[in-house]
Amino acid sequence: MREIASTDFYSIHVDTAKNRLFVTYRGAWTKPAQVPNFLKDHSEAIKELTPGYTALIDFRNMEAILLTDFMEKVQIDSIQTGIRKAARIYDRPTFIQIQADHIGKKTGLNARAFESVAEAEAWLEEP
Repeated sequence: MREIASTDFYSIHVDTAKNRLFVTYRGAWTKPAQVPNFLKDHSEAIKELTPGYTALIDFRNMEAILLTDFMEKVQIDSIQTGIRKAARIYDRPTFIQIQADHIGKKTGLNARAFESVAEAEAWLEEP
């Protein structure tokens, strides 16, 4: 697994052997200045993967997101580059989950919510 970026607000890794993107969100995203390189880092990561890739997105340490346009942009970019499906990890139902689900319906991203990393990874492995 290769680290693309790690900040106080997120980390992005890719595993080219699994053809998988890993994104971990942290903190409260309230202004673009907190995550000035996020879109660039995400774009760099998905360029290393091939169409049909999967994503494990961890929201367990995210407190809030006002930057839903960023979330929509990365979903659209992922769809355009051939993502097959994304598993989102939450430790409990949150407003962030409602936001992500709403954006996913808008973009058409094939995604499901999980409370267990093991269950999420098992789902990602399914054809």
